Amino acid sequence: MKGTISHRDSFLAHIQQQLGKSSSKPASIRRPVWKHRVNWETNEGLSKEELVEQLKVQCQQIHTRVVETTPKEAPSTLRLLMKEYGEGPVMTSSDRRFAQYECHPMFQALQKEGISVTSWNADTSREENIRQAEQAKYAVVFSDYTLAESGTVVLSSHQGQGRALHFLPMMYIVCIEKSTIVPRMIHAASALHRLVEEGEQTKGAIHFISGPSNSADIEMNLVVGVHGPVRAVYVLIDDE
Repeated sequence: MKGTISHRDSFLAHIQQQLGKSSSKPASIRRPVWKHRVNWETNEGLSKEELVEQLKVQCQQIHTRVVETTPKEAPSTLRLLMKEYGEGPVMTSSDRRFAQYECHPMFQALQKEGISVTSWNADTSREENIRQAEQAKYAVVFSDYTLAESGTVVLSSHQGQGRALHFLPMMYIVCIEKSTIVPRMIHAASALHRLVEEGEQTKGAIHFISGPSNSADIEMNLVVGVHGPVRAVYVLIDDE
């Protein structure tokens, strides 16, 4: 049931009056100009190759493997990883970049071998998508941005990529285009904000994921894979 709001303007005007603020609305809101910009300046001068090296070093700390490949070899790299870790059902996001890097023939070959390959489908019920994610051994997705400083991948939830895809499968494979690596969180957040300002629809959620799930809640003993993927692999595609 849709509710109604009564006396909102007078209520807010009363609060403004008590706070000693003017009730007139500003013509526009200006972003503040900060004297210190350490959040922007830290690591901002690093080259792309230096950012890649920083990412690889950080991934060692978050139990995440980094595999480098080329756009042409991306499908075969994914296939080799699935052989190395053991074959099992695969679920991907519905991302145009799988077609861009010609991954679909490899997925079709897996299906011919009897391995289930599905995609998060907006035309399928939420329950069915979640069921398939629960049964999948591998989740294969693309990151929107990756933070070199922390080894964090930034992904959004949308009709072709539900939240459960990131958390239910045992293995989490994230394809990272080298061009999308940024120094820190502020750079990714600013880029996402800019897209909204340019008219892009706001996503359902933005996820910042740093490797496989882990917890040290019990006696400070770190256990990896407690409440999500047991392993995470970043496939770094040199698209530049």
